[in-house]
Amino acid sequence: MNKKSKKTAKRKIRATSPSQFGDKLEALLNTNAPVGVPLALKKSINRRRKDEKETLKARKVAGAERKEHEEVGRITDIIGGWGGENERALRKIAQRGVVQLFNVVQKAQSAKAAEEASKLALRGSGKPTLDKPDMDSKNKKKKRQVVAVQKDMVDKDVFMNAIRSGGVVSNV
Repeated sequence: MNKKSKKTAKRKIRATSPSQFGDKLEALLNTNAPVGVPLALKKSINRRRKDEKETLKARKVAGAERKEHEEVGRITDIIGGWGGENERALRKIAQRGVVQLFNVVQKAQSAKAAEEASKLALRGSGKPTLDKPDMDSKNKKKKRQVVAVQKDMVDKDVFMNAIRSGGVVSNV
């Protein structure tokens, strides 16, 4: 016969005969039950359950109020009507605008760097780096510079209208 180890016997208690099961059941039924009030009917336990439920409700209400308070200044939708179907097109337009913006900034920075490099190259060559002051043409020169700067710039309204229409912004 195979004998099982004590550990296996403890782990797997088997009813080998109906008489053993009956004996165990009868032993359980003969035990004395507690005389006091069942736990479900005790007032202190009921009070504790009620208090726990009330505190849980209060926490939920406080959490909801805190979330509402946090949401007061939050902006969830910047442009109304953005949906899943046209969001990709709008992202493409925004990307084009950002690329154009970066290109203009890079162009301005490179022009300024080239101008500074040319001034540094002229140093020590004996050539004057500053223009001589001309009182008559001073105002005309400023106007020419303003016009040149305005040619490179795009009007804000034109830019925004081009973005709304989905077109490419041209330097007008």
